[in-house]
Amino acid sequence: MRPILLTLLILSACLAKAAPDPILTLLYNTDDLNFLESKSNNAALNATPNLSQDRARSLAADLNASLASADPEDPIYLAKRLANVGILQTYAGDLTEGDQSLRAALSYFNQNQSLFDARLPQLLSAIGINGFLREDYDAAEDHFRWSQNIQHRSDGLFTAEQTTNLNWLTRTYLITDQTDAADIAQRYVLSIAEKVLPAGSPALSQVKVGIGAYLGQRAKTISPFAEDLDRLLRQTLFNDAIDLLDQAILETTTAEGPYSGNLIDALETKARVYSWRGSSRQLQEQALEQILTVVQNQTVVNAETLTQAWMALADGYILTGNRKALTAYRSAWLAANPASPPIEDGALVAEAEALDDPQPKSSSLPTTSLTDPVLLWPDAYQPIYFSAVDGPDSTASDTEYAVDLRFRISTEGRARRIKVLNENVPNREVRWTRTMVLNSRFRPALRDGIPEEVDFSLRQVFIPRPDKAAAIDANRSTTDASETDLGPTPESPPVGEPSRTPSNS
Repeated sequence: MRPILLTLLILSACLAKAAPDPILTLLYNTDDLNFLESKSNNAALNATPNLSQDRARSLAADLNASLASADPEDPIYLAKRLANVGILQTYAGDLTEGDQSLRAALSYFNQNQSLFDARLPQLLSAIGINGFLREDYDAAEDHFRWSQNIQHRSDGLFTAEQTTNLNWLTRTYLITDQTDAADIAQRYVLSIAEKVLPAGSPALSQVKVGIGAYLGQRAKTISPFAEDLDRLLRQTLFNDAIDLLDQAILETTTAEGPYSGNLIDALETKARVYSWRGSSRQLQEQALEQILTVVQNQTVVNAETLTQAWMALADGYILTGNRKALTAYRSAWLAANPASPPIEDGALVAEAEALDDPQPKSSSLPTTSLTDPVLLWPDAYQPIYFSAVDGPDSTASDTEYAVDLRFRISTEGRARRIKVLNENVPNREVRWTRTMVLNSRFRPALRDGIPEEVDFSLRQVFIPRPDKAAAIDANRSTTDASETDLGPTPESPPVGEPSRTPSNS
């Protein structure tokens, strides 16, 4: 069995674009591509990791030129070569030319073989990828499903070969808002893995981690303030994600011990899922502490990995309001600078409190550059729709509605002394912005791993919600359409889920 499940392409819920690189795995093994000699089809990508787009374009041109003198006695071989031209053109970014070449190859196949020929799935998947990249999602879905159908007929409903199509179908479903279909496709990938991989195997655990990450990210896209059925789906997705991750952690621990380095990926994913769920900060903290324990118990402790583990734990402590964050940030710095002298916890807390003072006393600590604060929660601030009081002209593009704030970020990562500098939105939006900042959490500014209080500035942008009647009038004036319903107007996202990163003052 080709080890396709070992390299599953598990997708994030927010993925909008896809790199064309995986299309190289679909190249047919013909004797006119030197880098494919003695290689199996699924190894094509590993054989060409450094293939540049210019080189791919040149290869495609050479192959295309050679087809003019090709022997027509073997039309299927000719179709494979033409398919390779289209795949290389697609990889090079020449999507229109690639689509034409791939469809010409499909025409050769269809003239000489059945529509369900077992050699067709590679070509059909390539047409699907090209369609996805051209944003022709209907064509992409049709060809991925056609390819998968042939694989079912040839190798059965649980053939591992279809996981590539399922993952590309997931991409297509997500970008076309067919989220239920995307979830079904990813759960099908899990079912396939459970059928073809040994129970408790590292490969199966890896698939469970990937599917768990997908389900967690899908749950994150559903607002906790949504309708009842959507909230139920959100909770179900989170629960299923955690269950899969716990299975993977237990399987890895049983097979390799409690300090296996292979636990880190599952634990990191579990911590992220708890963070996305929002009400499980202490469980997130426990997962981060377990990661640190695993890293510290490796035979050879990598300084960079240890630093990252301490930093992630410190950020987790900030989110839970745990004062251990002060020690954890310092430990992260010491891991990267092992020659520096340690500081007792009590002295570190006292130092941080002194730095919080508006008139700090002189410090005996070395003075190095100060790092910038980092927004930890929410992930980012994004523009928010609002109902303008004075009904601004929705066609005006030169007016930016915003609230400008200035505040201090404490050593505990909280906003203090919030001051509104400028605003041109109603008071409701100003209050919303203040509340959002008060609820936010930041990684504090750090000097030698010791938090310091600093000033910070933020501009929260607002977008006037389009006036429905005005939009209808504008639409009527530019088209002959008779529609009068423009559909629902965009709503402001809930507090805590606002993506514009604030800038330092």
